[in-house]
Amino acid sequence: MLSAASALACSVPVFRYALEHWDADPYQALVFHRGQLSPQQLAQVQALKPARDSVEQANLSITTVDVSQEMSPDHAQLWKAQPKDAALPRVLLRYPRSTGVKADLMAASLDEAAAWKIADSPARRQILERLGDGQSAVWVLVESGDKAADDAAAKLVEERLDYLLGVLSLPELDAQDIANGLVSVSQEELRLDFSLLRISRQDPNERALLSMLMHSEDDLQGFAGKPMVFPVFGRGRALYALVGKGIAAETIEEAATFLIGKCSCQVKEQNPGIDLLFTADWKKLAKASPLLERDLPDLTALAKATAPETLNTKPDAPGTAGAGLAGNAGLSSASRLSSALKLVGIGALLIAALWLLKKR
Repeated sequence: MLSAASALACSVPVFRYALEHWDADPYQALVFHRGQLSPQQLAQVQALKPARDSVEQANLSITTVDVSQEMSPDHAQLWKAQPKDAALPRVLLRYPRSTGVKADLMAASLDEAAAWKIADSPARRQILERLGDGQSAVWVLVESGDKAADDAAAKLVEERLDYLLGVLSLPELDAQDIANGLVSVSQEELRLDFSLLRISRQDPNERALLSMLMHSEDDLQGFAGKPMVFPVFGRGRALYALVGKGIAAETIEEAATFLIGKCSCQVKEQNPGIDLLFTADWKKLAKASPLLERDLPDLTALAKATAPETLNTKPDAPGTAGAGLAGNAGLSSASRLSSALKLVGIGALLIAALWLLKKR
């Protein structure tokens, strides 16, 4: 067991490894309906999962379930649990199966579900922007509604994070981990940085995100009157909740130390946390090394720079018979050697450039 754990360990910080390698698990949206959906309803179903372009997608799986037809046992059980007078079409939003969380995040009519902004919201766009800029984690403060308590929690988190940024340090990347593709940035490009984002529980644009956070642990509903803090990192993964008095210097440091520490286990499911629902192109956000973004060298300029030196063809000065010939011979040999070495260098450079393009 120790050998297996050692084999999975790497020098890449947890937050960076998660951003580059941990795909976000899909949430489930079940659309219960009776009979054929109208074109307008089909458009509403499609709008639940916005796609800004061909690569920016939501980690959301949508399934339509006709209750007038035979249903799977799981779907039948979920439908049976709905109110008898529930209007159809009706949408259930559920956590990824991998979480094991059974609670419904949302149960609403199709019309109402469209207003929930299931897969996207302003706060999530801010989180995406910050993680894309290289921040280690965004600490999301879900306000309680008690301004004094919320302000005190925000002050404590910000002051402690500022302190930790001055005393913590990122692990040294192992050259072999870089060579093996475990991380696409160099040591100098890794960024140790945290920020705080406050969200009001009354914000109608954040109902879906708030529901995801508030139902991520079984007992969080019992602390509805307390401020909560969720460190979000990687591809939109919430670590765990710090609640009320649990928002303390020690717990903040413990979470921060875990996030920037070496990724001791590369298996996502064996690490704490739960994936949130985002619409994003995570691969684009996990920016590759700037080396891969540099323009290739201009081959014409390289050729001119490495052209053979011009030989001296002036006649020998009197009294130096043979000196010019010997000197030119030596210059020609040195020139040819220099040119050959430079050509070898160009060839190596071209091979490296082609390899980088292929890898990119």
